[in-house]
Amino acid sequence: MKTKYFLLSAFFLVVSSACGKKETIKSAPQSKASDTIVKSDTLPTDAQGIRKESINLFILTPKDSSDIAFVSLSDIYPGDDQDTLALPNIEKMGKHDAQYFTFEKNYRKRFLSKINVLETDSVFVYDYAKNKRVSFAVKNLKTAAMLNGYSIGEDWPYQNYDFMIGFEINKKYLKGFSEYYQDALVYVGKENPFSKQPLTPIKWKKITAKEFPSKAIKNEDQKILKGTTPADIYTFKTNDYHYFLQNYNDNRKIIYARRLLVINAKTNEIIIDNLYSPSEGTSPTPLNYKEGDDVINQWTGKLFKNKPPVVFGFLYKSFGCPEISIIDKSNEEIYLQCDNRH
Repeated sequence: MKTKYFLLSAFFLVVSSACGKKETIKSAPQSKASDTIVKSDTLPTDAQGIRKESINLFILTPKDSSDIAFVSLSDIYPGDDQDTLALPNIEKMGKHDAQYFTFEKNYRKRFLSKINVLETDSVFVYDYAKNKRVSFAVKNLKTAAMLNGYSIGEDWPYQNYDFMIGFEINKKYLKGFSEYYQDALVYVGKENPFSKQPLTPIKWKKITAKEFPSKAIKNEDQKILKGTTPADIYTFKTNDYHYFLQNYNDNRKIIYARRLLVINAKTNEIIIDNLYSPSEGTSPTPLNYKEGDDVINQWTGKLFKNKPPVVFGFLYKSFGCPEISIIDKSNEEIYLQCDNRH
């Protein structure tokens, strides 16, 4: 099985969620000239430089072979190595015990205050592939710090930066979820933001070039596609939207990029025109049911109660965090707070 779209290289160990040195500290992946899907890097940031998403979504990480799953909230925690009140004295713990520890009351209180989470809030976990939902009261979950995978072999003593800080969840409450929780999204707050409608895996159907909408490629995308050759074209339809996807191959006839158009089925208006192209640590995901991969990568549907439908799953990302595209004219991309480090 190939690495799942929402699994990011390195820290998961078992399925690779990256958690070494943060290159994109508390922000979305940095925009590169060849990574044209990074559209929302212009979103405002707060005083600590933390990018403000319209909704903060986190991932769930299995902690080795133990009975613990871990939700890191470090991406929204405005701490640094000079913050002596963020963590207890690591050196006094010892190198082994410091690799994972739960918080005493004073450290927990400070952490929750810094991320604006109340004891009366809840942690909502939604597995969109299994359509399973669970929730936990914050007051019933332990706060913990876990050493990121890139720091285990580094010089002792560990620094604040070397830790992911968040909530631990007992795996017994996550039975029936996707393997390694690779399709799970986490939200922390007062109300569950996730819709009750299940998402739909996109089942692509191959079509001819004549059936692809005749919309000119954007100038910036033409530059990226220079030297490539248009290749296979696919479509998928729902009652509300028509999806069109075209591959572009390099000179070795290997898929280099993909262009996605999402069209309103009633008005024929093009809502999304995205080009998914490679950059450092980024590559195209196999298409569902088409390219010999037993993992479903592309999904669409009503993910959120109070937002338009979404579509996602077109890129593997080793560096940076994956995004969910909102299907409306805002072109909003919601990047997961995946605590990506390398």
